[in-house]
Amino acid sequence: MLGRRLQLYGGLLVSTVALAFAVQSAVRSGYAEVFGWVVTSWSGYLVAHYGATGRFVDEPGTGESPTMPQSASSRAILATTITGMVVAFPLGISALASRSFGWLLVAASLFVGAYVVGHYLLTGEPL
Repeated sequence: MLGRRLQLYGGLLVSTVALAFAVQSAVRSGYAEVFGWVVTSWSGYLVAHYGATGRFVDEPGTGESPTMPQSASSRAILATTITGMVVAFPLGISALASRSFGWLLVAASLFVGAYVVGHYLLTGEPL
């Protein structure tokens, strides 16, 4: 159980940090560096997905179909996660404009974190 949690949270951490570096590299570096960070980010996501589900990629027909939460509080949280994912983009753009990697990391964390919470509310699984 600890191994799966480590895969989930470690994979999400790697995915988030690499996402921030990929975005920063897209503005300040060459495409080869961007490609490397994107591969690292997706690799982290696949490890996290394995930690959450026991498989790297969902096969057709596996997992729960998304359903709208029934409770008003869960729907409000879902709306908040969608808002968080949307807000992450202008926050990231602002971070790039001010050359703040810290804020870029916050934007990437907001996007990934909101995705995980929203996915969990819709399917019962974090990824």
